[in-house]
Order: sequence, then C-alpha cells, then structure tokens
Amino acid sequence: MSIFDRLFRIGKAEANAAVDHLEDPAKMADQILRELRSNYQQAIEGEAEIKAIALQHRASEQSARDKAADWEKKANELLDRIETKQLDEAHGTELANKAAEAYQSALAEADQFGKMAEKEENALSVMDLKIKQIKDQIAETESRAQMISARAKTAEVSEKISKTLSNVDTDGLMATLNRMDQKASAQEYRAAAYAQIEDSTMSTEQEINKVLGQGSATNALEAIKAKRTKLLN
Repeated sequence: MSIFDRLFRIGKAEANAAVDHLEDPAKMADQILRELRSNYQQAIEGEAEIKAIALQHRASEQSARDKAADWEKKANELLDRIETKQLDEAHGTELANKAAEAYQSALAEADQFGKMAEKEENALSVMDLKIKQIKDQIAETESRAQMISARAKTAEVSEKISKTLSNVDTDGLMATLNRMDQKASAQEYRAAAYAQIEDSTMSTEQEINKVLGQGSATNALEAIKAKRTKLLN
C-alpha cells in the first residue's frame, strides 16, 4: 500500500468520525421524516397528474369511439339508400367508402387513446402501491423518531450527569470530610483535657465547695435568710 493510499484511508476515517460526531440522532430522525413527507407529497402530485392524463385519454377514446360509431351509422345509411335506389350506386359507394375510412380512422384513434390510458392506469397501480409504502414508512418513522428523540434526550442527560460525577473527586471529598471529623474529635478531646487540668489545679477548699455547691451567690443568700429567721424567732 502506498503512502497516498494510507493517507487517503486515514483522512476518510477521520472524516467519517467527524460526521458521526456531528450527527444528532433526534435531528437526523426528524430530517428523514421531513424527506419522506416531501417524497410523499411529490408522489401524490405526480399521481394526480398521471391520473388526469389517463382520464383525458379515456375521454378522448370515448369521443373517438362515438365518432367511429357515427361514421359507421352514416356508411350503413348510404348503403341502405344505394340498395333502395335512393342514391346513385357509384356516387353512393364512393361516399360509403369515405365514411368507412373515417370509421376505421376514428376506431384506430380510439384504440390508440385506449392503449395510452391503459398504460397510464397500470403506472398508477404501481405508483399507488409505492405511495402506500411511503405512507406506511412515514407512520413507522414518526413512531421511531419519537422513540429516538426520547432515547437521545435520556442519553444526553445521563451523559451530562456522568460527566459531572466523573469530574467530582469523591474520594478526595470524603477524605476531607474524614479529616474534619478527626479535627472535631481532637478539639473535643482537648476541651475535655483542659477541663480535667482545671479541676486538678483547684485547692482542696475549692474542690470541696465545688462538690458541695457552696460559694455561689444563691447559697450565700440562703444562708443570710436562714440567719434572719433565727434572729426573728
């Protein structure tokens, strides 16, 4: 493999990857649905045009057949007059021949219009089948487009959440939380230690008063009240 072939393949692969990255599933599904609806509309318009032509050719066929019937009737009337001696045989035969030729010409024209109409009607049968297929595809695509849109939205939200979570240092946050918990515990231990140190530095009298609850303003007031009661008695 030449270097140019390798470069071409690499470039093609990168181009395909870029296209895949740019393709949005929901938007692409909507685009496909729009194209199918556009194709359906064009097919309907084309079918209507061909149907109009077929109807026109059928009408032309019927007109030509009516004309042929009229010329056949005229040829028979000329023959009748020749037979009843109402018309000169030579002249009548000449006119009858012209009527017969006009009959054949009109009949051939009718057959030609009939073949054209039949061909167009056969084409309409094929088109009608294809139009029904497009219509079924549109219904299927509408359903699938809704599902693709919902799946794409779910995937987009899930991807955003996953990216957000992947950017969060969960282990680091929990390690910091554990460290703060340890600091809080250490502070509690220090506070308890300071309280014990404060108790150990008290004098014997202070420690006794603390245990008995003496030395407070409330106990002193109660002592004064008790003394007043004794004096009054």
